[in-house]
Amino acid sequence: MELQQLKYFAEVANQLHFGRAAERLHASQQTVSHQIGLLEAELNLKLFKRTTRKVELTLAGEALLEEVKLVFMHLQRGVDEAIRAEGGRRGKLTIGYFGIMLYSILPSVVRLYREQYPDVEIVMQEMDSFLLEEKLLQGEIDIGFSVYLNDKHSEQSMNWLTYSLEPIVIALPKHHHLAARDEIHLSDLAKEPFVVLNRNDSPMMFDAFVLFCRQAGFSPNIVQEAASDQAVIGLVAAGVGVAFVLNCMNKLFENDISYIPLAEPMFEVELAICWLHSNRTAQVEQFADVVRHFS
Repeated sequence: MELQQLKYFAEVANQLHFGRAAERLHASQQTVSHQIGLLEAELNLKLFKRTTRKVELTLAGEALLEEVKLVFMHLQRGVDEAIRAEGGRRGKLTIGYFGIMLYSILPSVVRLYREQYPDVEIVMQEMDSFLLEEKLLQGEIDIGFSVYLNDKHSEQSMNWLTYSLEPIVIALPKHHHLAARDEIHLSDLAKEPFVVLNRNDSPMMFDAFVLFCRQAGFSPNIVQEAASDQAVIGLVAAGVGVAFVLNCMNKLFENDISYIPLAEPMFEVELAICWLHSNRTAQVEQFADVVRHFS
């Protein structure tokens, strides 16, 4: 049984006339009649009652027609869904990120993307920056929210789209004697206890922090290391010490913490999304367009 035979059968059943059906099918009446005959022979059923004056469906033909209509309906639905998938209107998008990105545009971007493409399944996976790049290269995630490091090696395999330049600010407990200042010199913190991210989790930020302190004339007094940016902020709120944090986190514990700009800015951190050059799916490109809307 071939799809073409079912198409011929359905048209003859709708027209109840072999000639008119042949015209609509752009085929000869002989071809249509032959294909119907082959279908009847294969099924060992009579699908039509034929006389010189009219054509009628048999009971078997009526039963088959109902199911054939469903076949063509599902087939058209499959074609429509394939077109939607190719156009990025459905499918799956896996996004990797590490914790701090939740305080950037990530939630707003995902929300807007969901509104525009509600039939695309979004899977969110939290991970550290090293695992994020590894999973991208292995094709396990489609988009990564990360820190752009101006790494020429990664640019050979990945696209980078920067969406925010985040300055480093100082997080201080509200009761701290420097908390009321408009800005702070790094040297003002020479005798302060510091809370920092564990170097294993964020070597770039840790090394930059130590370097800038030494350039300001002191070695930082690190009293506590933490496994996440959120934990660092929580420890500052608890009065354990002060910390360097990204400005995008300045709403966390805002009743307990003051976020003060540095008088001599350390540097700005580029927050970006990244994806493989080889990943050119419509879903990825459309997600990048949403990010550009917020950039």
